[in-house]
Amino acid sequence: MGSTEQLFKRLEETVKDLGIKLNSPATAKDIKSLELAINQKLPQDLYDFYSYCNGFETNDVLFRVIPISEILSYIHELTTSFYFAEYMVYSDDWKIRLHDKNHYSITNANHSSVAPLTLTTSVIEFLERYVTGGGVFGDKGLYKWFDEVEA
Repeated sequence: MGSTEQLFKRLEETVKDLGIKLNSPATAKDIKSLELAINQKLPQDLYDFYSYCNGFETNDVLFRVIPISEILSYIHELTTSFYFAEYMVYSDDWKIRLHDKNHYSITNANHSSVAPLTLTTSVIEFLERYVTGGGVFGDKGLYKWFDEVEA
């Protein structure tokens, strides 16, 4: 069982509370298309995430992790990163910034109001913070995390 699957099983009740609905796993072809678009292999934990689910939808202010097909439709906008998650129809977004085949960071710019800040270098940490923090605006949610990093 991969780390993503373990996380969602361990936090099953909280996942239900946020209304998280996992998309079907990405196909090998989907993942390869993304890797070709970014000119490198995905780091293993991102590969594992997309192999488990190709993003997800929630009931939490329309927050979602974006499926590969949508990432590819926006890939021309970004050179060293790609959209990973968003809420309220791209009112704000979280991006994967690629450093090399083994390293990346997940960044947010708080509605483009500041320079992007690195929140984490782990998709599992990002997902766990989202789920256990109460979603986007929870007491320990994504924006609270942003404030902590910014301080």
